[in-house]
Amino acid sequence: MKTFYRVTLLAFVIGLVLLCCFVPWTTTPGGSSAAHDAVGYAPIWSQRFADVPGARVDYGASALLAGGLAFFAIVIGGASYFFRDDRGSERSDT
Repeated sequence: MKTFYRVTLLAFVIGLVLLCCFVPWTTTPGGSSAAHDAVGYAPIWSQRFADVPGARVDYGASALLAGGLAFFAIVIGGASYFFRDDRGSERSDT
């Protein structure tokens, strides 16, 4: 099972790094019940939308993307565990 956990964690960390580089930005004020107006995708630390009034990172959309990322990380980890070379125990002394 350590193969599953290690590959899943690695895929999730790589995905989070990529997600930090391409997070969605919105102009809708925080706490508003109005529909969110997406401005585009940019890194969290970017000043790309600094000239757009009220532009901020859309944390709700980022959380949804992170949830999808977690799902695919689990699928990748499960596939790596299922298709590993040795089908027996993961212990090396057996």
